[in-house]
Amino acid sequence: IDPRTGRVPGAIEGESMVLLERTGGDARSQKMDAFPKDRWSGSEHLWWPGAKPGDKLVLQLPVKEDGRYELFAVLTRARDYGIVQLELDGKTLGPPLDLFNSPDVITTGVVSLGSHDLQQGTHRLGVRLEGANPAAVPSHMFGLDYLYLAARQPDTANTADPN
Repeated sequence: IDPRTGRVPGAIEGESMVLLERTGGDARSQKMDAFPKDRWSGSEHLWWPGAKPGDKLVLQLPVKEDGRYELFAVLTRARDYGIVQLELDGKTLGPPLDLFNSPDVITTGVVSLGSHDLQQGTHRLGVRLEGANPAAVPSHMFGLDYLYLAARQPDTANTADPN
């Protein structure tokens, strides 16, 4: 987080992403200044309370130019947050993420969601609520601080000349 701006340079802030779909709950910006154990880019995040297991949130992920990118995310963890499955354009991104933490409200830190070949334009980041940790207060909340697309070189491992 840049100390001058309070934001991660080049990040796609969760609270400023366009909401495309929501099957339950309410999605809005939440200020995070009341939680001193960690820091959030811009001191806020996209907050999705009121959802139930099986509900889905879909956000617009803009990509400025064609390329291979590693997608990173910083999410919020707390005692009343759920287990979520993230998706990119309908494809599962790794295993479900358990966002339970007690007693403090903190971030996940930077989490890699893998490398992807993306076309310029808009993509869909899906968040499906799977359930809750057995130790969690079952409120099934979700918070997205930011996403970050880091340009990567194309995978050339299988392009060697066979001759």
